[in-house]
Amino acid sequence: MAGGGIGTGQDHDALTAARFELTIDGHSLAVFSELAGISSAVDVVDYISSSATETILKKLPGKRTPPTVTLKRGMTRNIEMAAWHELVILGDVAAARKSCSLTMYNTKGDPVARYHLTDAWPQKVEIGALKAGASEVLMETVTMTCEFIQRVSV
Repeated sequence: MAGGGIGTGQDHDALTAARFELTIDGHSLAVFSELAGISSAVDVVDYISSSATETILKKLPGKRTPPTVTLKRGMTRNIEMAAWHELVILGDVAAARKSCSLTMYNTKGDPVARYHLTDAWPQKVEIGALKAGASEVLMETVTMTCEFIQRVSV
């Protein structure tokens, strides 16, 4: 039985993906060959409460770290990611914040997972090293940050 929620009979098939596509309003912005990682975290804060008879220590959620997504691809002629990153560099963060989707596709081209990134922007763009005349592919690594990330059904 495939289902959602903690403790239910969940489908335990591990996902594999052949490509990762970043889209904004249905427009494909970029396709990546590698997902280096998705990170979302909340700091833990100690809360101590004491009375005359007892001391209680609790662990509570504290400051939230903004989620990040790191993707890699072979460098292309497409400059949309670079232009988006330039908005951030030039200080136009309001224009740079865009809600987008990251969809993972299997080798058949079927979507296997999707994430919605709210108010995302390219925090970092890295271009790998390459020797002139070399036969390897020039790699581009993009780190996105966002206000909120949510896995949604495909």
